[in-house]
Amino acid sequence: MAEYDTFADRYDTTFELVPLRTYVEAHSIMELVGDVTEQAWLDVACGTGAYTRQLRRRGASRVLGVDLSPEMIRVARDAEQERPSGVEYQVADVGALGDVGRFDGALGVYLLHYSESVEHLHDMCRNIGRSLRPGGRFVAYQLSPDISQVPGYYLKYGADFLLRSDGPLENGEAFAFRINVTGFQSPYFTVYYWSRAALEEALTEAGFGEIRWVMPTLSPEGHDHPGPQWWQDHLDQPFAVLLEAVKM
Repeated sequence: MAEYDTFADRYDTTFELVPLRTYVEAHSIMELVGDVTEQAWLDVACGTGAYTRQLRRRGASRVLGVDLSPEMIRVARDAEQERPSGVEYQVADVGALGDVGRFDGALGVYLLHYSESVEHLHDMCRNIGRSLRPGGRFVAYQLSPDISQVPGYYLKYGADFLLRSDGPLENGEAFAFRINVTGFQSPYFTVYYWSRAALEEALTEAGFGEIRWVMPTLSPEGHDHPGPQWWQDHLDQPFAVLLEAVKM
């Protein structure tokens, strides 16, 4: 996406500026991913490679990161050149992803809500499924189907959403989102709402089963930064949740 190209060089600073990314997002994602020792993993919507590199550091035998933004991939490749670890990167739309090999797992952080249509959503899920071996897991961190439509609900966590508040959201409905914290403000991005049923249907059609939803949790370090009560609004109604599915 062109918006990501505009701040690719600063994207990794969001892990420092937005505590949610470290103490909830990263913690919850890697807890669900679990042990990847000697496994091959595909990181779709890899961005600058923050999670791609984590997978490799945790013992994955092969890791391929894929992202639509050439600038995000450039930053990821620069990091790989500076500290070589054997991670591969490719610029591609997951909805049109070709044959990139077979993997034991796939990670998709902030991916599926960029599906612009039912067809695009199904294409993304189908291509991810095609890249997994039977029994391979797809772990996603996805905008919640139960996202709060209260204006400003997530502002203190660095997330600024422009959603209508006059009724339930519809599948495929577009709304705007940006990162908004002191010292950093991203452009607005267009994202799309998908219900649990729509996401599960796309995954099932793509050959996935054992689909489950997992609520994010707060890391032990997060309890002290700035304290457990500060996080409660987000833990009660997070704007992103985890989704796991197994390739049948």
